[in-house]
Amino acid sequence: MTRLSFALFGLLLSGLLTIVGHLDGDGLSPWEHTISDYAAADRGGAVETAMALAALATLGLLPSLYRSHRLATVLLSVWSGALLVATVVPTDPVGEALSAAGYLHRYASTVAFAALLAAGLRLGFRRLTGVGMAGGLAMLASTYLLHRYAIGLTERVMAAAELGMLIVLAGRLLRAAVPAPTAALARL
Repeated sequence: MTRLSFALFGLLLSGLLTIVGHLDGDGLSPWEHTISDYAAADRGGAVETAMALAALATLGLLPSLYRSHRLATVLLSVWSGALLVATVVPTDPVGEALSAAGYLHRYASTVAFAALLAAGLRLGFRRLTGVGMAGGLAMLASTYLLHRYAIGLTERVMAAAELGMLIVLAGRLLRAAVPAPTAALARL
């Protein structure tokens, strides 16, 4: 398998692990609680593993983008780095006041998602990035205007759109990297 195949597999597996991590939410609601709340409730579990896997799989895409999309490469690097920080430094458990580590997690997550949205725009993923931006804006409104009403739902819309963008990007890069069949093979 090539680096791009591993990256695509890692991104797909990240999405699957996130879903698996939500099956036993230990009383959490995907409507009311963030993905980070699920990760904090099950340290080292499926959701946290998915976060790390998404960050590392994205790094596998960077060499294929560097020459033609340098700014997007930098933005995807920021996404990966910030997501790794958010993975290693968990948020505080639901109901507890945010500690310094919780604030670091929150801002690392914010930087990660903002960088990924910007990379999506830079790479021309208008629809998926638009859905991600709508989810992000709804999440901001939920956080600051609506007392966290539906914060989980809005974050999942944003995260799903952004992970979808990365999966599509990995697929396109993989397709572009596969050599065209030779004339001899085409006759078979």
